[in-house]
Amino acid sequence: MSDTSSIRRYGMEQEFVVTTLVQNKKSGLGVNLFGLIFLLVGLGVFIGGPVHTVYEHIGTGDWRQVPANLDSIEVKTHRGSDSTTYSVRASYRYEYNGRTFSASRVGYDRGSDNLSDYHYEVVSRLRHSNNQGSLTAWINPEAPSESFLVRELRWEKLAFGSIFGIVFAGAGLFVMFMARRQTASGVPGANGQLIYSSEKQGFWMFAFMSFLFIGVSLPVTLKLPEEIGKGNWAILLALAFPAIGIWLGFKAREARKNWRFYGPTPLMLNPSPGQVGGDIGGSIALPGRLPPGTWKVTLQCVRVRISGGKNSRRSESVAWQEDQVPEISRESSGSVARFVFTPPTSLPETDNQGNRMVKWRVLLDGPKEPVPMERTFEIPVMKGTQTSSIKITEAHLEQTERQTQTQSIASAAEQIDVAPSGSGWLITSRHGRHTGMTLGVMFVGLLFSAASIGLGYMAAKEGFMLYVMAGAFGLFGFPMLIGGLFMAGRSLKAHISGPQVEVVRYWFGKALWKRQGTLTSTHQLMLKSSGSMSSGRKTTEFFSLAFKDARDGKDIRIAEGISGRRPAEALQEQLSKLIGLK
Repeated sequence: MSDTSSIRRYGMEQEFVVTTLVQNKKSGLGVNLFGLIFLLVGLGVFIGGPVHTVYEHIGTGDWRQVPANLDSIEVKTHRGSDSTTYSVRASYRYEYNGRTFSASRVGYDRGSDNLSDYHYEVVSRLRHSNNQGSLTAWINPEAPSESFLVRELRWEKLAFGSIFGIVFAGAGLFVMFMARRQTASGVPGANGQLIYSSEKQGFWMFAFMSFLFIGVSLPVTLKLPEEIGKGNWAILLALAFPAIGIWLGFKAREARKNWRFYGPTPLMLNPSPGQVGGDIGGSIALPGRLPPGTWKVTLQCVRVRISGGKNSRRSESVAWQEDQVPEISRESSGSVARFVFTPPTSLPETDNQGNRMVKWRVLLDGPKEPVPMERTFEIPVMKGTQTSSIKITEAHLEQTERQTQTQSIASAAEQIDVAPSGSGWLITSRHGRHTGMTLGVMFVGLLFSAASIGLGYMAAKEGFMLYVMAGAFGLFGFPMLIGGLFMAGRSLKAHISGPQVEVVRYWFGKALWKRQGTLTSTHQLMLKSSGSMSSGRKTTEFFSLAFKDARDGKDIRIAEGISGRRPAEALQEQLSKLIGLK
């Protein structure tokens, strides 16, 4: 029976590995295609622009100059949906070996642009030369019908085309390189493979993004003195791009410093892959000497949604997460951090296919000085019942449980006020506890609301479409702004006396409504998720404590805005004891 179970489990693991490999290859094919498009566009711009222009300049070095006469010349304006560009249109005549030729080519330029006043300067210069009788044309002596009026390189345009082409081609190569590495690595963690953290590529990612932002903005940055001289102070807004590039460069430096200080820190899963229905455990290799500080391992199940359409976007939400303190031990080869989680069986396994994916991550946080210790591992997880062979010592489990319980109780007491009131208890959820999140919501809502008002004002002159855009921004912005204002001032007071509960909602101290219910059993109490907030690698879950009214079965909230599952559970347990629920 044991052999049969082992064979069945092995077969399930191999099926999971094969399925994941197929998903990774499909994903890699799409990423490679995306990168190839960038590469081809970049090469096309670079070769068809700067390279071809320089090639023409060198190739026309032996062309001859002959007198020419202008028939007409003008700057042609090309108006697009979001920009206006210019080109020079001309017609002229010249004689060579007794024959008269007509031509229209002015210079190397093909197409139109708006990089500078070059087109107006060329027209002015050629008109002046024509009026002075000194206008000449460059002609190909072997094919006299081939000619142009201006044989000069536009260094500004060459620089812009080179930067644009190189940046796009480099972006394509980088995307294809990263896709190839991901596909070639198979399924990290499966069949006992080591898993390396995403910080391994963090330096290159930040460095590349820094190069991208600085490179794309370089032509505009170089034009700053000229534009400021013309009184175009709005051009200073373009400094935001190189500023972001410099900031990303500093992030790349920090990532490199972090990686060199702590080293690769590979993760070995046990079992491998991790099991929903069993255990998700592992060992993380650390350097021998570790600075003092606290350690934390977080296991996350993350739902990833990719919306299609013209403006495709990727969003993530944490479906479940749990923290624990890893057991750190010294070994001959260095230090090791060990952990074991037992996730709920209702959670999904890893799914890397489609626009609704599921990913599992292990986050390791350690000492903050002299360099912050942060590692993020993406791990494969499948349905199964296999447990981990890693044994965490009883002493460590007891110590961390006491610490966690103490911290949770302290956090709950800091967030929610519980005080005796007459013959019962008063539970107060104060306003102004999560200022950062509230201000963030209000700021985004204010931006969209202001955009809606501005577009509505412009629509009176520009037309109907701006009314549509104003409505779309308003539908998002105004509710968010109002919601942020409500969050800033909301508070909740619940008075519990025996089985009777009275809850009053306040906004900046003003009572809005009141609800009453009957609470007689711990089975009526429940924790309800009320959202989450992500900042970098950290995701904070918020909970409310409610109960199901014994009379009509409706849910009545008695505490809200509790940051963290453990403090919320500690508050639930504390209230049950204080009220005497069974």
